[in-house]
Amino acid sequence: MTLLEIARLLFSLIAVIGMIGLAALAAKRMGLAGVNGFQRARRLQLVETLAFDQRRRAAILKCDGREHLIVLDGAGVTVIDRDIPPAIVAASSPSPAGAFIDRFAAHGPDGAVRLRAVGGL
Repeated sequence: MTLLEIARLLFSLIAVIGMIGLAALAAKRMGLAGVNGFQRARRLQLVETLAFDQRRRAAILKCDGREHLIVLDGAGVTVIDRDIPPAIVAASSPSPAGAFIDRFAAHGPDGAVRLRAVGGL
């Protein structure tokens, strides 16, 4: 093999690898990444969060099609409710944040929010 043949072989290899990369990038940008196993389906999803104050935050996590309500604070994580039914949003219904606070919080005499766990967890 001459030097010219080796250079032509390397150039061809680089060109083919580059075309494969461009095709993969085009497929990803066109939204085909989830088809045929390009991208793994995610099992865990953060649906919504609500901050009570600087230290406490409520979050709804979705795992395998089921939603779970948790409260995150400096000490750790508290599970409030498991298997929450999907929310039905109507035009006349209160905001989700207001419904959450009405259901899971009781205000103390000083106006501070006191959280309590609900259900048999």
